[in-house]
Parts: sequence; structure tokens; C-alpha cells
Amino acid sequence: MRHFRFASVVRKYFRPYFLVRDAGGAYVKGKWVPSPPELEQRSGSIQPVSAKLRATEGGNYTETDRMLYTTASHSAGERIEYLDVQYNVAESPDREYSDVNQYLLRKVVANAPV
Repeated sequence: MRHFRFASVVRKYFRPYFLVRDAGGAYVKGKWVPSPPELEQRSGSIQPVSAKLRATEGGNYTETDRMLYTTASHSAGERIEYLDVQYNVAESPDREYSDVNQYLLRKVVANAPV
């Protein structure tokens, strides 16, 4: 299979974002006190999901969803922070042919039903 190298082309559009990692916590006087999350800086291009894609997928995507293009690797369920908004990595399609990875990000909503 042919391997395409797009990283040098899209790198000029990369901006910093943060990978949010749970730092755990500790028991203080018998109560669990969570530690503040650790932020690991990465770079990539975060773009809105196109209206055409939202329409063709039957409303599966919303206006708050984003696409992340990066050379870094992520797995589903990781949390990303960009411009003070947090997103969950929802999909990570296999892209064996390219050096740029594409991920679907869904906005974290505080009062969303579980």
C-alpha cells in the first residue's frame, strides 16, 4: 500500500491543544480529594464538521462536533481541550495510507444524560 505524506502540507495550520489526563488523587482525612488534571500540549488542526457531512449522516453530527487532524495518536475516550472547550475523542478511523490522523471530537456537556 502506498503511504502519502501530508504532514508537511497541513502542519502550517496546526495550533496547540491539550490532552487532558486524569491525575488521580489522594485520601485526605478520610475523604477522596481529586488532583487537578494534567495537561499535555499537542498540536493539530481542529475544524468544524461540514454541513454536508452532518446532512448526509442523518443528523448524527452536531454543530459542536469537530474534526482533529494531527500527527499524534489518540484513542477513543480521551479528552481534548481546545480554546477552553473540552471534547471527547469519539471516533478514530484507521488511516494506514497517511501520516496525518483524523479524529472526530464531540463536545463535553456537563449536564448530559449518562
